Amino acid sequence: MTGTCKLYDLEEDLRESHIYPKFIIDYFRSTGSKFMRSFTEPNRRMQDGIKLYLLSEKAEQKFSTSEKWFAENIFRPYQDQNQKTLVYNDNLYYFSLSFLWRILLLNLSDPEISKQPYYKLLCETQADWKLFLRDYKYPQFDRIYLFLTDRVVSHNLDIKGVDYYMTRALDGTIVSNDSNTFIAVYGKFLKFAFWGVLKGANDEAKIADLRINPTTGNLKTPQNFEDQTMISFFYNRIKQLDFNNLTSDKQQEKILKEVMKDKESFLYSDAGKSILNDLQNLDKKNGC
Repeated sequence: MTGTCKLYDLEEDLRESHIYPKFIIDYFRSTGSKFMRSFTEPNRRMQDGIKLYLLSEKAEQKFSTSEKWFAENIFRPYQDQNQKTLVYNDNLYYFSLSFLWRILLLNLSDPEISKQPYYKLLCETQADWKLFLRDYKYPQFDRIYLFLTDRVVSHNLDIKGVDYYMTRALDGTIVSNDSNTFIAVYGKFLKFAFWGVLKGANDEAKIADLRINPTTGNLKTPQNFEDQTMISFFYNRIKQLDFNNLTSDKQQEKILKEVMKDKESFLYSDAGKSILNDLQNLDKKNGC
């Protein structure tokens, strides 16, 4: 397909770009989720992750460098090896912004978003982040955070599926409070939750462990995360996207048939462990 590359603003043959990096989709499918099911459209089964015609081959190659670095230095060491300290360089900041920028483009493609009072701010952010990703011009909207989640041991929330959302879900949206004094772009895959603050403020003293330095630094777990704005967001998001409530009985029956084809393998997969933790431990413990 020929069109305008969103990064370089040139007429090019466009690739069908993954919003969530392809290595994430491959990992997601290989660890218990053969088919993708969108949280916003859970009754539609997909063979692959969300893709849009966004980028030229040149732009895709530019992003692939930081994606490879992230996969090797952050994703696998934490996701598979449970390393507690992750040392990073400027590739982490670039990867984080490239991911959040794609999440932002996905949200901007929704016609309804133009009706929101913060639409102009989103457009300004898209242009600002593009200049950084393309020309390395330091961004005005530079507050980027990464929350590293893990298997949920306990919670006191009156909602189901907390572990599955925190450790398995793929999600991306615009975060705003009722007064629109806080606006952020949010994107999550598996145990990695990113957000970029566009307006308002987190309580930096209670979230400093999560902020990504543009050059070098380290991430240490467990992180100190007590910011009420984002804690409220996670609660409301999990409640809003209760997968079991959103999925029709027919689709749940299909999911069960898929699982029963290789029940033993599924139970030992990452997805299976997460679902069992929710059903056998957390939901019963918390009276859900």
